[in-house]
Amino acid sequence: MNENAFDPTAWARLEGPSPMPGVEDRTEDRFSAWWDDAASAQIGVVGSPNSTERMSADILMDKTKESLVGEWVAIPFMQDGVDTLTVGQIMSVEMRNDLLEGTTARSVVSRLGKVPASASEDLYRAEIQVTATFARSSKEHSGAVLPSMMGTVPPSGTPVCLVDNAFIERLFAKQTDDLFFLGTAYSGAKGRRILLPTWVRHFRSGEGGAGDTYHMGIFGKTGSGKSVLAKLLLLGFARHPETSVFVLDPQGEFSRDAWNLPSSDEGFRLKWGEVAEKHFRKRLILVPLRNLVLDSWDLFKDVIGQAVLFQWLGYPRGEKRALAAELLSVHLQKGGFALRELASREAFDEVGKAVCDENFVRRIYATSESATAKLQQAVGYWEVPSMKEDLWRAWSSMASLFDDKRPGTVSVSALVEEVVTGGKVVVVNLSREGLEAGTSIAAGSHNILWNEEIQGMLILRLLSSLRERGEIAYLKGKRLNTMVILDEAHRFIPRGTLDGQKEAIRDLLVEASRETRKYGIGWLLVSQTLASLHQEVVSQLRVLLVGYGLNAGSELQALRELSGGDQRAVSIYQRFPDPHAALEPSSREYNFMLLGPISPLAFSGQPLFLSAFTDPHSFLFANGLEGGSSEPA
Repeated sequence: MNENAFDPTAWARLEGPSPMPGVEDRTEDRFSAWWDDAASAQIGVVGSPNSTERMSADILMDKTKESLVGEWVAIPFMQDGVDTLTVGQIMSVEMRNDLLEGTTARSVVSRLGKVPASASEDLYRAEIQVTATFARSSKEHSGAVLPSMMGTVPPSGTPVCLVDNAFIERLFAKQTDDLFFLGTAYSGAKGRRILLPTWVRHFRSGEGGAGDTYHMGIFGKTGSGKSVLAKLLLLGFARHPETSVFVLDPQGEFSRDAWNLPSSDEGFRLKWGEVAEKHFRKRLILVPLRNLVLDSWDLFKDVIGQAVLFQWLGYPRGEKRALAAELLSVHLQKGGFALRELASREAFDEVGKAVCDENFVRRIYATSESATAKLQQAVGYWEVPSMKEDLWRAWSSMASLFDDKRPGTVSVSALVEEVVTGGKVVVVNLSREGLEAGTSIAAGSHNILWNEEIQGMLILRLLSSLRERGEIAYLKGKRLNTMVILDEAHRFIPRGTLDGQKEAIRDLLVEASRETRKYGIGWLLVSQTLASLHQEVVSQLRVLLVGYGLNAGSELQALRELSGGDQRAVSIYQRFPDPHAALEPSSREYNFMLLGPISPLAFSGQPLFLSAFTDPHSFLFANGLEGGSSEPA
């Protein structure tokens, strides 16, 4: 054998002289520090050409039949005299056979119907996206593994080896407590998928902290696994003692699954609320929307405008009804009534005195004829007992929204204070269940006025109060440590023209995405769409997790832009299978493209690919939470 020829047998054993001429220090003697069995881990060698961002590897002949796209590999080399290791993901595999590139060879093959043995010179090459580089510090500095940068390229012939869980464990041995696992690295080889390490850090400095506030987004079609991933991230934040999580739950899913298992046998059967309390000592507060108490006179003026009282009195919507609400608010406050007392008969009688007063009516209607007609209409209602009783029911249904004496209720300001004081998980059920299943109904207040407009007012009040509380802390030189999860975010922050409460909520959320980071308030938005979400909010997201379904039209274009035009990454995303196309429910996969600094395997936020846990026991075990509440699948 030619002494300069490549010897794959010697290379696989990591024995003998350098297998390729000109390659002297391959650091093979250092492999044992990274792999249990470097020979079995090796799948190829560094080929050519290469750069510090993308590398190519020539795949060993006995590895060409293995599924490699999506696999994680590591390449050890020397840089500045230091043991260095670069890590990356195989983005594509191509096969070339130079003997068959010519027209004559193709003609021969077409006639024979097969490739002659003498022409079987297929060469397989893997394209690797470099995502992170590590260097081992000197012995004087304990030999720790530290983040580095790839300032040069490993020489051709350097081994390329598969990464496994044992490798990840060794590499991040000193960061074990800081890692959180949401699933495995996506690849075609299901049997050897590795746990994908991720950061889920709180917003302060110190242990487990990022030292900065950041916003996140989870996107994907219905059924892509968004809500499950959001609950896993919720637990990731909840494990930090001083971090609070505030969930706005439009569909009631977080509220139902906190303690009760999903009704469907195909659900991710994990009681996340029990895990949060048992393992992280979190206080869990579940609040049906109907149990929230409105707590400001400004809200009173908005709500009275929606109530039927002024409608029955003939006050049209718009300027006149707004003026009437303002005057009635002032009148009641001057009368010494607190918000909690508005549902009393005494307050109702005071309302009657006001609307039946000529001076009150004339301040609303400029012409004497209109004022006289409205005054007569009001007096007529109050003088007829049956009509007055109808007005009383209409008034009390509205005024009960401000009554904090109802059992089980909590004011908006008190709830927000619970959120920001730290160490709690607060979920507000915004769904129809939240309206129908509140304790206020059990208390007999079934006639409370409630509609979408009032829902919007209360959501707006929650968000405004949270932002105001963050601003107060900021002005005192403090920062909160709160992650807000907004499910169905596309309902609240769409592009396009809105009006009324919807526009006010959208504008507040857009403004909050810009301002609340300095207050220590981060946002996790969960949405079915990426392209239809307000562009300014999307631009503020630091970490994105994109599930199946956004692979066409404007959604795909938005994904391309966010991934920096990385077509190889987009191509892998487009190959994600539809979870519901699986032959069996148990074989469904919920895959996500990860963008941003969410993993120690991607310093610069290059796209990564995650297969989220589908089995709660795997999630609990991977994160050291065995014994958490779940139901056998």
